[in-house]
Amino acid sequence: MSEASIQHLQPSQHNSPRWKSIAGLPFLFLLLHCTSAPPPSPLPPSDSDLNLLGQAYLCQTRTQARESWLLPGSQETPWGNGTEHFQEIAFPNKQGQWVVFNEDETLIGVITVFPNGLSLDDYPTLRQTLSQLHPTREFYLTSSQLLEGQIPDSATLYRTGKATTTHQYYLRHRPGQDDQLVMAVFVLDPYESLLDGGHSKFLSYLEPTPSPRKAKTSPSTTHASTGRDFLSLQQFARGEIALFASCGTKDPDIAQDAYHKAIQYGLSDTKQLAEAHHRLGLAFIQLNKFSKAKASIEKALAIQPHAANILNSYGTVLVKLEKISAGIQAYEKAITLQPAYAQARFNLAEALESINPKRALQEYETFLVLMKDHPDAAAKVAIAEAKIKTLEGR
Repeated sequence: MSEASIQHLQPSQHNSPRWKSIAGLPFLFLLLHCTSAPPPSPLPPSDSDLNLLGQAYLCQTRTQARESWLLPGSQETPWGNGTEHFQEIAFPNKQGQWVVFNEDETLIGVITVFPNGLSLDDYPTLRQTLSQLHPTREFYLTSSQLLEGQIPDSATLYRTGKATTTHQYYLRHRPGQDDQLVMAVFVLDPYESLLDGGHSKFLSYLEPTPSPRKAKTSPSTTHASTGRDFLSLQQFARGEIALFASCGTKDPDIAQDAYHKAIQYGLSDTKQLAEAHHRLGLAFIQLNKFSKAKASIEKALAIQPHAANILNSYGTVLVKLEKISAGIQAYEKAITLQPAYAQARFNLAEALESINPKRALQEYETFLVLMKDHPDAAAKVAIAEAKIKTLEGR
């Protein structure tokens, strides 16, 4: 395999970094915080001059990968409803790489492991980035050293990322030596809990005498990926990237298929099950299938009757079905549960315009108070300001 094929990891092509959610990763305690000068930014540093994928990028199709950089001889195994490829290179730095595609053949994650470690001396930008991050997790790296009566190497996990991707960097610490990078994980956010770099499947490749054959042939059942729980979580993640355009384009058809399958497989967490029904309803709204959306969101409310976000969506679909009074009641319940819920107030104001203009004006004004300085709400702030002028003119 050529050096360019595997040695260089190119971060996702998305440009607007943000904080990473830790939902689905109960063992991680995220300590990152913002120390930037005003205007305040919630974004962790994520710049890097270490490029490990070359022509690859997250969201690339498997066909594109095969045509450009994925070796025909790579070890291919099932990964739930998707596929996983393992490939290995010995020069100039020994590394193993796991490349994972979902069932739509979209590249959703890459794990690159350096068993001999990679010095950061040649990557000052990444070194600077890591110096600004707080550790997410610290742990012993190789359990085999404990069994042999040795003090095991320790490691630190740092997490950062961009708009829709999480980046994990694992640094190995050895007494009297500089820290070394031993693993880098790039993954689309919803899949992070299913592609955790701390899994023994990847850490075992760091053992003092790693077995390439063992690494190559590690079955996907290492992740319990034949179990219904894994399959349901995999489908939920698939729905997320389609519904919220993680790869640049929304695809409500894929989203509704994915959430439907997630529900069929069965989600053990009741809140996530409710959210799957809710998200399925959102996909139906995007498809203009409002009756189906209403039925799905009602199933979500049967599980989580006091979830403000679900009530807000329920109000929206009721308004779409011209059940204005019922929609207003749903918005009001959402606001009662969460008074600072700006989007619900905006939606309520829209629904009230022709029924109660004075109340609509009040809700738009409250929305402005809540969102006036929020950079992501500029478009709706402008709409609210225009609506206020119109309502005041009446």
